[in-house]
Amino acid sequence: MHPEHDTATGHSASPAYTDPVSTNELIARLPGPARDHLANVRDNLQLLADLGYCDVALAVPDARDDLVTVADARPRTAADPVPATRVHDRLTREEEPEAYQAMAKRRPVLGTSRRLADGATGSTDAYPLGPDEPYAVLLRTYGEQVEATASRMETAFIDATRDLMQTLRAGPLLDPRTGGPFSTERRAGDGVLRVDGGGDVLYASPNAVSIMREAGVEGRVTGMRAAELPGGALGIAPMLGAAGGLATELELGGRTLGYRCIALTVGALVLVEDLTEARRRERELGVKEATIREVHHRVKNNLQTIASLLRMQARRSGSEQVRRALGEAVERASAMATVHDMLARSDEECVDFAEVARRVVGLVHSSVMGDDPRIAVRVSGVTGPIDAGPATSLALVLTELVHNSLEHAFGPRDRGTVSVDLARDQEGLLVIVRDDGRGLPDDFDPAAASGLGLSIVRTLVEEDLGGQLSLTAGEGAGIAIRVPLLAEGQST
Repeated sequence: MHPEHDTATGHSASPAYTDPVSTNELIARLPGPARDHLANVRDNLQLLADLGYCDVALAVPDARDDLVTVADARPRTAADPVPATRVHDRLTREEEPEAYQAMAKRRPVLGTSRRLADGATGSTDAYPLGPDEPYAVLLRTYGEQVEATASRMETAFIDATRDLMQTLRAGPLLDPRTGGPFSTERRAGDGVLRVDGGGDVLYASPNAVSIMREAGVEGRVTGMRAAELPGGALGIAPMLGAAGGLATELELGGRTLGYRCIALTVGALVLVEDLTEARRRERELGVKEATIREVHHRVKNNLQTIASLLRMQARRSGSEQVRRALGEAVERASAMATVHDMLARSDEECVDFAEVARRVVGLVHSSVMGDDPRIAVRVSGVTGPIDAGPATSLALVLTELVHNSLEHAFGPRDRGTVSVDLARDQEGLLVIVRDDGRGLPDDFDPAAASGLGLSIVRTLVEEDLGGQLSLTAGEGAGIAIRVPLLAEGQST
């Protein structure tokens, strides 16, 4: 059935929807199939808006049978004839007569020229949704100049939009392979094809012609059998005479084509894009990512080898001082290996530092205390992802501070706990290492400490990370580190 033309009146600004029932509740009152239908139409609104150079809105009736807009989409391909979003607005019978007429007559209604809200001249087409009794209406509002001055391409796109709105009336677009909903948008670089019921190409946009030329088509695309286009037998032909939408990606003679084909009431609407360059970049990026992960894996193995050699050297040394120094070097190498191990398993160049901290603290505790249960260690707090460089430096800092607490804060028979508290806010990352042992000397100044471990800490925090090192106040005094971070996964 073809839409009717009805005379429309003037257009005034929509009053805000003030009924306490939310748009979500309005939709929730509908049966499940109707909700699924509306969800699918909503997901395809942007395609309609961009393809048809129009504002599109989806409205459902409330308890008083007033139509309330529950979703809309504004065109990215033309000036929007509607000055603002209409979601949550009540559409009055005076300003949107087509919407109410379409619901009452159970058929589409095309509006005639009238004054829109911003003073421009335009029209609204209304398409009731539902196979029998309508439960929603789909509106297409467009400026008069859009259709009055439309080029051949724009006219073809507008006609396709109307046909797609007719198709969406009866039910959701479903993917025939999965049975799930199908939705898409018009993307930059898309070519557009219209195919008739017999399988011939009725129209090919300039982008579509260019894509077909690159794929090896010679001669006119319009008039060809869709099944004879590169990949058309798999990307288009299965949807002719069928229902729903199908997305297909195909490798053809060195080109990668992506088809999104929507079956219309007659024929099909096809969006085609050349994905060759995008897929090439993705493959290159995948190779780079795999290479980086392999580098991290090898660095981790090398650091673990170095740590093993240092352990062997420490066992052969007759000097307790040398063994202790080599043991600390093993901890530092192991801390860096921990970060690279996590990076080797990650798709990003960042790690969850809270997890790094737990592993590093466990390694240090095992190195210093062995199986002795007298001193416990705990890590608390959340950090989120941190870039590889800062994470490695912070792992070394944490190794030195925890080692220092375990070695110097407790006597040979003492029991206690070393705690690491982590916090992240807009200013950066805060790390506090404290213990309940004998405490720091009254005159202790971390900025002036001369030991190798604290010298490493000070250099890494202040020079490498641009942070600050200080003593914490109050009970259980310890050392606090504040490191500025730009954002999750970024360093200063």
